[in-house]
Amino acid sequence: MQIDLLFAHLAIFIIAILIDVTVGDPPERREKYYPIVWISRLMRLFDTITKRGNVRKEEILGAVYAMLTISIFGLPCLMLLFIHSELLYVILGSLIFKMTFTIKGLERYGKKTMEAGNLEEKREAVGKTVSREIVDLDEEHLDSAAIESVAENTTDSVIAPFLYFALFGVFGAMVYRVINTLDAVVGYKNRRYEHFGWFSAKADEVMNYIPEKIAAGLILLLSGSKQGDLRNRGYENNKTAPLTIVAMSRALKVKLEKVGQYIVGEYFEGARSEDIGESIRIAKISSFLFAFVCIVLMAILYFAGWSWLN
Repeated sequence: MQIDLLFAHLAIFIIAILIDVTVGDPPERREKYYPIVWISRLMRLFDTITKRGNVRKEEILGAVYAMLTISIFGLPCLMLLFIHSELLYVILGSLIFKMTFTIKGLERYGKKTMEAGNLEEKREAVGKTVSREIVDLDEEHLDSAAIESVAENTTDSVIAPFLYFALFGVFGAMVYRVINTLDAVVGYKNRRYEHFGWFSAKADEVMNYIPEKIAAGLILLLSGSKQGDLRNRGYENNKTAPLTIVAMSRALKVKLEKVGQYIVGEYFEGARSEDIGESIRIAKISSFLFAFVCIVLMAILYFAGWSWLN
């Protein structure tokens, strides 16, 4: 049975990736029916019904609602283990796992930004991937925002889900996806979410600690740079910038800036549209390279008898 589960698990991983690169994500007009979108909707509902004013109550409810959401989406993934049909297990597991990551999606809005005919079209494309205020951003900062989004999503949309699937199966990948989505909804340090979203933000920080370093390392590796480059001149004062953004700046040799928060690669030239395409290429190669690593890792773990599936 151990060998059957091993091959089923590997099959889920490979099939889900094939679905992603051939079919991809649902079109924008149908995203509202996509189960992953329901995570955001549920947390926004909890956000709406939570009265502000009591800091302790906000913190407790924020944690309780986050854990409830994790349970709602995570527990059904554990139920897969009770399916006796290996074929059904692989089919359902592949479809669910696919919803937790996207490689093809890395280029979705990046290409729209590159192909934008004017500044307003570019703002519209960038606005769908970043949470910052973009109304006053010029072309260079819009291109920078698109590259930063690709860099961060290399961790959030690929490396982290792959890692947690390799370690904990579909359940692990889904728990990560829920936490990462909750952070995107309420994990902001502003008046409304500073207390209510603390648990989601902290959980996302912990879950991304290792994947972010892996993603940054892969980006640097593919650009021929070294890990030490993250600490080179021009980066010392940018501790708030995610490592993947610092790594992508170094890989592309471009300046990336989130106005009022950080500037990385300040001695490089400003970002251009063609740099977005190169960032997508690096992110996708990093993704496929790590996918191969995960396949090897899963095989080692399972043959060694360390899998939670045994």
